[in-house]
Amino acid sequence: MIRLLLLALLVLNLQAKEDVLTIMIQIDNPKESQDTQEFFRAFKVLFTYMQKSFAKIKDARENVPLNDNYDYTLAQIMAGYTDASIPLAKAVVKQVSLFKEFKPKNQREELFLTHVKDKAMFHALDLINMSLEEKATFVAHEFLHINAWLYAPLFNAHKAGLDVIAYLEQLHRIFSKNVDLRRMRNIFVFHEKGLYEEQRKNIVPYKPFRKRLIQDMHEVDIPMDIFAFRIGYPSWVALVMNTIFEGGISANRIPDRRTFWDFMDKNAQRIDPEHLFDLYLARVFPLNRNAPYYYDSLQNDDPKILKNMLKDNPTMCLSPKYLSAQSQQTCLQLFQTQTYNAKDIQEQLHIVRLISIDDSPCVYLDSKDKLQVFKSSNALCVALQEHLEKGLK
Repeated sequence: MIRLLLLALLVLNLQAKEDVLTIMIQIDNPKESQDTQEFFRAFKVLFTYMQKSFAKIKDARENVPLNDNYDYTLAQIMAGYTDASIPLAKAVVKQVSLFKEFKPKNQREELFLTHVKDKAMFHALDLINMSLEEKATFVAHEFLHINAWLYAPLFNAHKAGLDVIAYLEQLHRIFSKNVDLRRMRNIFVFHEKGLYEEQRKNIVPYKPFRKRLIQDMHEVDIPMDIFAFRIGYPSWVALVMNTIFEGGISANRIPDRRTFWDFMDKNAQRIDPEHLFDLYLARVFPLNRNAPYYYDSLQNDDPKILKNMLKDNPTMCLSPKYLSAQSQQTCLQLFQTQTYNAKDIQEQLHIVRLISIDDSPCVYLDSKDKLQVFKSSNALCVALQEHLEKGLK
């Protein structure tokens, strides 16, 4: 996993005019909000505990013989530390401003938020587990950024009137029936072509919006272990899940893939009752779909080439944070004159059901495939709404 240095100021929504959630994370700023300070304190406590625990586990494993039982014995040792991390992880997610901003409208949505926090708790443990060599502050920022990427568009749409429960049910019906929608091959190819930290000098020209694109591309697979029910869960997370869901698996059997996968299979509905995996796939889908074109745009900034690319693949325009100011203007012209490949937009809409401009909600399809629009002052969104309303009548 390639780690990217986060900007000192992460603005996860650039549409300041919209009434949307905007998370601003300032490093070492005495004016940080109380919530932000409490989050970083809680995260550091969890990070430090796991770091010290792994140091003790490392010392203990020096006496473990290297044989077929090595992993099982190691898991048994680790089990002596994992339970204590559960309340610490819960304290972390309790302080995430994004989750505090979500205002449930009924008991069902309160339960939804609880499930979101539970998933975030596993994600925090998993992220720290694989980032112990990093600084706690960096990992904390990464955790916030990933959760904002995943949830901010949905939470903003909820604030504007979207029924999140009905929406997630629609996504589940779509993604559970079509395994092809789960593929991330284009994103992997994006990485394979060499967009790594030491090679970024080849990106012409280097701009902050390009860094944001690469950052999201690299971070998109970090939550995959937690959301995709992979067999190879890190032992720490697996032990915690075994405790919380009362799996009854002996600690020294946790590394056995068949045993743990059987546990996961039997408890899938309890582990992901909201089908947040489908939400994750819906967020990945646009990135994966446009990854080849994003890569080309990083290598070539010729206005004519970019205009043709955006005209053929207008779903790229839905994420202006990944585009230059000139490309954003091109997108607006294409949308206002309705001279773009409308099929590209409509196909994505029918799959992910909700279209946002960056994190600002624009349109969605309800359960009857009827187009619904959100109130917006974003010119790109307004132009899109007008075109879609004509095309989907």
